[in-house]
Amino acid sequence: MGTRGLIFSGALLLLLLLARTVLAISATPPFACDPANPSTRNLGFCQTTLPIDKRVSDLISRLTLEEKIQQLDDQAPEIPRLGVPKYNWWSEALHGLSNWGHGMHFSGRTIPGATSFPQVILTAASFNPDLWYRIGQVVRMLQISSDLE
Repeated sequence: MGTRGLIFSGALLLLLLLARTVLAISATPPFACDPANPSTRNLGFCQTTLPIDKRVSDLISRLTLEEKIQQLDDQAPEIPRLGVPKYNWWSEALHGLSNWGHGMHFSGRTIPGATSFPQVILTAASFNPDLWYRIGQVVRMLQISSDLE
């Protein structure tokens, strides 16, 4: 196969991969309670007229234990029966607590096996202001212990 054939094959492969991605994106609703999905119309958590606490209670009551556990990970599978699409939160330990990899960085040093805290959205959902203080204490303790090494 000549150079032109390789270029053509590469371009065709790229085009097919792009088309597959576009189809996958368009086939998946961008969020739960998609108005285009009639199966979610009567779900309590999709009713925007209900108070948030009622909607949250409704959603949680519909999730199995396994589904609840899967929602704690950064990559949660879809829940088709509820119209909830899969998602990937990636690594969101903002401001240095994760930095997408092993360890924690303080003052240019990496501390291996660093403590990782729940996603900010999960921590905020606890409505526990003291939790933020305690997380700060742990980060401070890690900093102090790294300075002693």
